[in-house]
Formats: sequence, C-alpha cells, structure tokens
Amino acid sequence: MSPIISVNQVSKQYKIYRDRPNSLKEALVRRSRSRKVDDFWALTDVNLEIKKGAFYGFVGHNGSGKTTLLKLMAGIHQPTRGEVRVDGRVSALLELGSGFHPELSGRENIYLNGAILGMSRREMDAAVDGIIDFSDIGDFIDAPVKILSSGMYVRLGFSVAVH
Repeated sequence: MSPIISVNQVSKQYKIYRDRPNSLKEALVRRSRSRKVDDFWALTDVNLEIKKGAFYGFVGHNGSGKTTLLKLMAGIHQPTRGEVRVDGRVSALLELGSGFHPELSGRENIYLNGAILGMSRREMDAAVDGIIDFSDIGDFIDAPVKILSSGMYVRLGFSVAVH
C-alpha cells in the first residue's frame, strides 16, 4: 500500500532577528546597520510515511518541531529542504474551531466549514448528523457557538475536522 503522506529529507529553517528596534524611529536610524540574524532549524532531515488508515501521535518536548511538522504536512508552511507529498487532503487540527463564526450556530458553522473545505451541500447533508453525534454537544448545536464552553467548542471543531 502506498503512503498517503510522504515526508522525505525535510528540513525547516526559521530566521530569528536579534536586536529588534523598539520604535519606527530606531528602525529608520539603524536601517543601514546590519542586524544580527540567527538561523534556527526546527526540523532537520525528517523522513516519514503514513499509510491510509494509520494513526500517529507526535510526542516531544516544547520546541522539538511537532507543530512545524504538522504545518508542513498540512501545507501551511513549505519546507526549506526536502519534499512533502500528500495524496488527498490534510485537515490540520492545530487550531480547532478557528474558522467558526461566533454569531452562527454550531449547525451553521458545520456547513460553513464544509463549504470552506470544498465540500458540496450533498456531502455536508450526508455528514452533518455524524458530526453532530460525534461532537456530543446535544441541544447546543443550534445555539450560537460564542456561548459554548471551551470543551464543547473544541469537540465541535474536532468533529468537523475528522469527518
């Protein structure tokens, strides 16, 4: 079985700018002087294959590159070196419910997020009951999401993302 996600020799570098100016005036005065820039490698030569139906968990200390790797696989960032191939669509669970409109109900937000993900009305109609059941927020599904507890909000976001 071929992998649905393939990460080959992936490295990701960020630039860390030191001695940042505290004001616009300071930035303009120091513009001609070179600023100190450090390179930070969040990932170096990572290889990974994920097959359809597999479940993975990334465990590590803060700053070890877990979120960076997820963002690369979701296409949010591009690798500095190497290649990430994805067969299909990756839904990142990095910020669950971040696309929700606070004034809309949970049900309305389900449809809105489906449209954003490119799903048709027919696909959403087929998925909505499963999403609602999985979210386990009961009658709150028809209330504005701004009144949901943080746990309900995250469960709804997770349910939308995995369906």
